[in-house]
Amino acid sequence: MAKHFVYSFLLAFLWSAASLAAESSASGQASSVYDYEQQVRKVAEQTAAESKAKKEQERLERAKIIGSKTPTDSSFRIFKYKKDGATAFSDSVPYKTKYEVVIYNSCYACSLTSNIDWYKTRLFLTEFSDTIAVAARAYKVDVGFIRAIIHAESAFNPMARSRKGAMGLMQLMPGTAKDMGVFDTTDPEQNIKGGVKYLAGLLQTFNGNETLAAAAYNAGAGAVTRYGGIPPYEETQTYVKRVKILSDRYKSQKQLATN
Repeated sequence: MAKHFVYSFLLAFLWSAASLAAESSASGQASSVYDYEQQVRKVAEQTAAESKAKKEQERLERAKIIGSKTPTDSSFRIFKYKKDGATAFSDSVPYKTKYEVVIYNSCYACSLTSNIDWYKTRLFLTEFSDTIAVAARAYKVDVGFIRAIIHAESAFNPMARSRKGAMGLMQLMPGTAKDMGVFDTTDPEQNIKGGVKYLAGLLQTFNGNETLAAAAYNAGAGAVTRYGGIPPYEETQTYVKRVKILSDRYKSQKQLATN
């Protein structure tokens, strides 16, 4: 009986020891798996962070390269692209997405640091000819003067937009566009018609004086009236001079074409 008791006790002890060893082994294995998963997760997070940083650096480099190609100090670019099926705009280069540069300059002839030779720069003699001719006849404004204003404002880019919100070929502000009946400022026909209508109003206000009308187009009729002439704003004075040069050149080309 005593031997049988001792034998049973030993079996129970051995079974208990084996169970403890198995539990200890399982616990060790679980801990090992947990440590491994933690390490994998840490490496994955680090790799993702490095990849994100690299992409951002590449984006900045591309933006820097494109920005260095800007034609004048007053110029800037807006990027148009598709996002989730909708049209989106950004002032930085979209990453891994097809895009187009749709807006590239604020008032083309306003930059005080422009290195363009306005006596020799290429003229836009045929762009939007029919629309300009129709507007010129309707509002009795000289075609050469209209082309000079469009050239000075947007360099004939129908998608141009200034930082202040002026839009299209003739850089109409939203309020002016609305007053002139322009609903889509990027539509060349609407923009030109509205811009020429506005320009005709300025010419009427200043008795047909194109110099004062150009100054008012840039600085506002109120400023021209207040100063009794071209306002003492360096940008406006520069703008008026360049518009005059362009206007004379366009009118000369028109006269040569009719001779």
